[in-house]
Amino acid sequence: MSRAPRKRKKEESVPGKGKAAPKNKQKKHLFCGTVHISRLRRKLESAGLGLRDTSGRTQCETLLRVLQYLGPCGINTPEGVGLGFARIATRVFDLEIKGWRIDTLREDVITVDGLKHKGIARYVLIGRRSDFIDPQGSLDLGSA
Repeated sequence: MSRAPRKRKKEESVPGKGKAAPKNKQKKHLFCGTVHISRLRRKLESAGLGLRDTSGRTQCETLLRVLQYLGPCGINTPEGVGLGFARIATRVFDLEIKGWRIDTLREDVITVDGLKHKGIARYVLIGRRSDFIDPQGSLDLGSA
């Protein structure tokens, strides 16, 4: 008795793609080494966006301008540390408290030490939150 030939398995399609994509495709990793960070630092400094000092207030102001300048590219944690930002996640949180909407994307990064880090945060500025009410904003004191 001979067995009937097996049918080939269909490749699962990826949503949004017209063609079926292989399931086990390797993810790309961003190599976030000294050359990459130095290039980014020169780009930002030529635009007048270099970090002046390490105070929390200055870091928040500069990070906001950097995120506005970089647009949809945003900045990831190793890039931020390489640019001199301490606790970049805290600075992002501070900006969100002030009414800015910042999305956190996850990516795999190979850092200067050659190690692969999975799920590193990349922060992208979306804009002002529409539902944000500034507690220091104008108050309606009524007409007395």
